[in-house]
Amino acid sequence: MTSRSSSNIDRLRALTVVATDIDRSLDFYTNTWGLTRVADRRGSIWLRAKGIDHHVLVLEPGQQAGLVSITWGTSTLEALHHLYEQLVAASVKVEEPPRQLGSPGGGWGFSFVDPDGNLHKVVAQREDYANEEPSDTRPIQLSHVVLNSKNADQLVRFFTDVLDFKISDQTKKMTFLRCNSDHHSIAVAQEDVSGLNHFAFEMKSWNELMFGAGRLKLAGHKIQWGIGRHGPGDNVFAYFLDPDGYATEYTAELQRITDPNHVPGRPEQWIRPPERLDQWAFSDLPSAAMKNAMHSQFIRQL
Repeated sequence: MTSRSSSNIDRLRALTVVATDIDRSLDFYTNTWGLTRVADRRGSIWLRAKGIDHHVLVLEPGQQAGLVSITWGTSTLEALHHLYEQLVAASVKVEEPPRQLGSPGGGWGFSFVDPDGNLHKVVAQREDYANEEPSDTRPIQLSHVVLNSKNADQLVRFFTDVLDFKISDQTKKMTFLRCNSDHHSIAVAQEDVSGLNHFAFEMKSWNELMFGAGRLKLAGHKIQWGIGRHGPGDNVFAYFLDPDGYATEYTAELQRITDPNHVPGRPEQWIRPPERLDQWAFSDLPSAAMKNAMHSQFIRQL
């Protein structure tokens, strides 16, 4: 379980992406990836994992694949209103004041836009579920989202100075940011394009991750990167491509940071030979298709 930080935002809750073929993506994420359909509205589909969150992924129909929004949570309605006032005071583009939501999962919420133009939603008092016993091979929750940015330093400052996220680690190209004890709920990569890099779902352990990866392989989905163990975050990983080409990850054993005096790792601490991108030196390098999905395919025009 995650624990709260000093931020008004205390957890990553969901991601919304465009699916160019809803039926094809629904089949992948339910029958293969391991999520469960919980709601439909105007062609969009809401999917949950085995944790408490009403949903972790929303598929929105469209002709061009790409990121729609990232949804965060606050622990109380008071914290939600405080965050809204904080963003307004910082001259952040806020689309509307907190209001009761009529979308699946309900609760109260509002939206804001970050310096790169990415849409973020924040919710409180959302309808949740009791945790299911995470004893099989389905994901527990949405673990993290990684964004590419032409202006990574500016975007990182937004998360730290405005949203009060903490830096857990920094490599030459990537900054890992946390809003609770999870090593990162979001990371920002310095790239020559801005947009979605990848998104990851947490599995109960490396054992469940292996079974999940095996299920994907049996269904004809090649592992595009992995299986390996990352440096920053210390998490086990296996990357695949979904029907639209999104880079999707199973992850497990993500580092938890509970020390208030944690010192972020610096880029020089994470230098590795280019042929060894995981701690074990076991994984092959990312496939060309995975590199394309992470670094150039889902571009946000600024």
